[in-house]
Amino acid sequence: MTRDFAFVQIAPERVFVGWGPFEQLPFRRPEKPAFFITDFFLDDPHPWRHPASCEELTFAELAERFPDSAPPRVEWEPLSLADFAPIFDSARAGFERGDFRKIVPVLFERGTLADRRDVRRFLLARLASFPPAMRAYGYSYQSHGAIGATPELLFEADARGYRTMALAGTRPLATAAELFNDPKELLEHRLVVDDIVRRLAPFGNIEVGSLDVLKMPTLAHLMTPMRFEENGGNEKMSFSEMVRRLHPTAALGVSPRTEAGERWLREADRGVKRRTFGAPFGLEREDRRAVALVAIRNVQWQADQVRVGSGAGLLPESRIDREFEELRAKREQVKALFGIDVPAAAVVV
Repeated sequence: MTRDFAFVQIAPERVFVGWGPFEQLPFRRPEKPAFFITDFFLDDPHPWRHPASCEELTFAELAERFPDSAPPRVEWEPLSLADFAPIFDSARAGFERGDFRKIVPVLFERGTLADRRDVRRFLLARLASFPPAMRAYGYSYQSHGAIGATPELLFEADARGYRTMALAGTRPLATAAELFNDPKELLEHRLVVDDIVRRLAPFGNIEVGSLDVLKMPTLAHLMTPMRFEENGGNEKMSFSEMVRRLHPTAALGVSPRTEAGERWLREADRGVKRRTFGAPFGLEREDRRAVALVAIRNVQWQADQVRVGSGAGLLPESRIDREFEELRAKREQVKALFGIDVPAAAVVV
C-alpha cells in the first residue's frame, strides 16, 4: 500500500519525517510543523503540507518503513546535443537582444523502470553514503515523488537570522583548481552573489563570506557562504516571504531578474515540465526554526517512469559543447550516487 510522506535532513544522518495524509493549505498553521513543497515558478496556491503525524528518524529507520527493494533496472533514453541545441540557440538570441546576462535552462533524462518495483526503499537506503555537503530531502504522494540530496541551501533560519549561499560554477573534480582562474565560471558565480545581496540588503545586514570550492563526488562548485540578519526594527520575514525574496537565485533562474527572462524560463519549461526540480523544498517547525533547500540532484518518478534533471548557467561566453557536458556530468553524478547507472548486479548499498 502506498504511504505518503515527506522528509528533510535536519542533522547528520537524521531526518524529520511527516506522514500523510497531508492537509494542503496556502499558509502554515502556527501550532504545527509543515513542509513547503511547490513548483519552480511558485504557482501552487497551496504549498504548505501539514502531515497527520511526524517523527525524527535515521536514514536507515526511514528506509526500513518500506518494502525491501532490489536495485532498479532503468532503461534510459539518452540525450543528444540536438536535444539541447534549440534551448542554447534561444538563450543566445536572448543575450543578443539584451534580455538577460545569464539564464539557466534545465534538461531531463528519462527512463522506464523495467520491473515496476517500488524504488523508495532503495533510493532512501543510498542517502547514508552521500557526502556531508549534500542534504537529503524528498516526498512521495500516491504514485509519484522525488528523493534527492542537494548541495544548495536557499536559506536556514535560526534565532538571530539566516544562512544562505551562492553556489554556481562547475568543474570536474580532477580540475577543481581551474575554477579560480576561469573568467566564465567566476562571472557566473559573481552574478549569483550580487543577486542575493541585491534581494536581501534592503531588509538588513548581509555578510558575504570567502569564495571557496565545494568538492563533491566527481564534481566541484564555486561556493560563497552568506549570512543575513534583518534590521532590528523589522518584524521577521515569514518563510514564504523569504522564499519569494530569494527564489530563484541567479544560480537557477535569470540575471538580471527581468520580465523577459521570466518569459524565457516559462517558455523553455513548456517542453520540459520541471515541476519541483530546482524549486524551494522546506520545513518550518512550531518554533519557526526553518530550512529551505534548492531541490536539485534528485530522482523523480511517476508510476514506472523515472527522470533525472540538470541545469547549467548560460552566459554569452558559453560554448554549447561544454555546457552540454556539464549537464550530462551532473545527471551522471546523481545516477551514480543513487545506484541507477550501473547493472543491478554491480550495485552495492
